[in-house]
Amino acid sequence: MMTHRVLITEPISPAPLEWIQEQASVTISDTQPTDQQLAAAHAIIVRTYTTVDTALLERAPNLRVVARAGAGVDNIDIHACHQRGIPVVYTPEANTAAVAEFVVQSLLVALRPLATLTTALEHDAWTSFRKASVTDSSCVGSTLGLIGFGKIGKRVAKAAIALGMHVVYHDLQEIAEAERLGANAVSMDELLETSSVISLHVDGRPENHHLLDHAAFDRMRDDVVLVNAARGMVVNPQAAADFARSHPGVQLILDVHDPEPFGSEYPLLGLKNVILTPHIGAGTRDAKEQMSWVVRDVMRVLNNEEPHHRVDW
Repeated sequence: MMTHRVLITEPISPAPLEWIQEQASVTISDTQPTDQQLAAAHAIIVRTYTTVDTALLERAPNLRVVARAGAGVDNIDIHACHQRGIPVVYTPEANTAAVAEFVVQSLLVALRPLATLTTALEHDAWTSFRKASVTDSSCVGSTLGLIGFGKIGKRVAKAAIALGMHVVYHDLQEIAEAERLGANAVSMDELLETSSVISLHVDGRPENHHLLDHAAFDRMRDDVVLVNAARGMVVNPQAAADFARSHPGVQLILDVHDPEPFGSEYPLLGLKNVILTPHIGAGTRDAKEQMSWVVRDVMRVLNNEEPHHRVDW
């Protein structure tokens, strides 16, 4: 029986790696595989920084399946794969809990930062410190606006409502009442104008490029907290930087960026009310392992079986 040849261009977790190495001949490359590696591959497993486009596919004549160890497939040309008859498999739910946790953690820190002690205090100083540590805001009674109401957005909504937040959302799809979890559908303009916290949960389709531009930021409150753990390209970085500079009361927490990694010219660097994290929303060991188990669907396709999670659009 012919040995299946699998090319992995970005690290996956040890247990799934060991599993697929028992099923196939595995080559581990970097994000830019060689012509020889691509020519030999029956499957390619990528994560975030390998682009699977027409040019790469032309260098991989034996390719039978493309796998994304993760939920987003922005770096894969789905149409080009389908034209070649190559299925794309992914792990759409593997990082849902981790990203939702990151978002909730971010809004908690922003709305009610912890006041920490570094030394012992006398009674009067203790009392003064406690008074100074009372926050102006909290989750209770605040409005959370979710732009996009998919799996992660709904998970965030459920947690936020449990914390006492009023949740609104805007989505291109009509969401059935039973699936709204107590959140209310509103227009994009109303969401931008009324939300104390805005969290992005949209995909990387071209229409979402710079969805938050200067006009969108101009509609936001001057004390808004914005969290982006979705796609870097959704936020215009110059518009975000201009907004942060002119509104010192806002807080921007951005986990994803365009490009990644960004250079020293990135306009959001050095702003006191902007927190930049290096795309770690899904950065838990469990989430990484669950995403890496995309190897199971790779082997299903190579063995002429139907995969569990196939991208069909």
